Order: sequence, then C-alpha cells, then structure tokens
Amino acid sequence: MPGAGPQETHNPPKGWAKAPLALIIGLAVVVAGFFLAYAIVLLL
Repeated sequence: MPGAGPQETHNPPKGWAKAPLALIIGLAVVVAGFFLAYAIVLLL
C-alpha cells in the first residue's frame, strides 16, 4: 500500500544530521582531551 500514509513533504531524509553529528563528535573530542590532559597532569 504505497499511498496509505500522509505525504511527507517537509521531512528531508538526509542533509540535516551533519551539523549535530559534528557537534557531538567535537564535544566528545574536547571531553576526551580534557580527561587525557588531566590524567597526564596527575601522573607528573
């Protein structure tokens, strides 16, 4: 039944998730770098 649901005209399947994904990855890198630097400072 191809026409059973409402037409999704305002829901593009791609192109919207690049910025949030980059933001999440960047935040994870910053947090990981902070913990790595903190561990190095504790070891010195």
